[in-house]
Amino acid sequence: MIGLATAVEHLGQVATRRELIDHGFTGRQLTFAVATGLLVRPRRGWYAAPAADPALIRAVRVGGRLGCVSAAERYGWAVARRGEVHVSLTENASRLRHPDDRTTYPSGEEFRDLQGLVLHWHSPLARDDRPKLLTSPYETTLQIAACQHPDLAVAAFDSFINVDPRGAAHLEDWLRELPRRFFDALPRRESGCHSFLETIGRIRLERAGIRGVHQILIDGVGRVDLVLAGRIVIEWDGREFHDTPDAHEHDRWRDAMLAIRGYRVLRFTYRMVMDDWYAVEGAIRSALAES
Repeated sequence: MIGLATAVEHLGQVATRRELIDHGFTGRQLTFAVATGLLVRPRRGWYAAPAADPALIRAVRVGGRLGCVSAAERYGWAVARRGEVHVSLTENASRLRHPDDRTTYPSGEEFRDLQGLVLHWHSPLARDDRPKLLTSPYETTLQIAACQHPDLAVAAFDSFINVDPRGAAHLEDWLRELPRRFFDALPRRESGCHSFLETIGRIRLERAGIRGVHQILIDGVGRVDLVLAGRIVIEWDGREFHDTPDAHEHDRWRDAMLAIRGYRVLRFTYRMVMDDWYAVEGAIRSALAES
């Protein structure tokens, strides 16, 4: 029989008592594992690996599942950088705990005042395959569309299409289930966008009447994020892929190769796109005017 800690990891880092008993472990073993620090107990009847995702533990401790953008992040979809944990609860959920203290039961108003926690209430879905720790892609999609700014929502959906094209096959059908005001507010979805910044940049440029071609393969260089007017290359430099000395060196090499081939390169960081869009759009318009 596999070890208790390994079993919990295989069950998604957080497991119920029933699951572990079904795997052959005893109640005494579970009690001993918690007492010795092998496992933690976020809520009665639930056990977690000490190194489990803190967001998962907080969601279980409250009494729900990870939802909305927190679930999307677990699925590998691109979302905005925020510290909030979104927890999905059934509309009849009760005895909710504080996300950081399973012995505390905040009131409704106290929950609303908790920093870094967003609760999503919904009717339970009558599906046996509903994940126990986070919302399904279907649930996650609808929650994001109703909760997030439309631009941020579509960034997550573009990423979903890119990382899991089979799973996203019914995305448009799911979105049509939304109330009309939410559906109509969503910008166009684009399967060719490979990052959060790329989608945000695409949406804002299209809103300004500027369109290009995404993910173009250029001989001797590789793929570039966006090409405008045939000769202007836009690179959206998210920190996760461009914030090391080696990455910086490689980016400069690519810029030189593109210049040799007659391209003009403009690079924009996460902060510029999210906080200083006027400078991004101004630089792009200036480059287009000179092309």
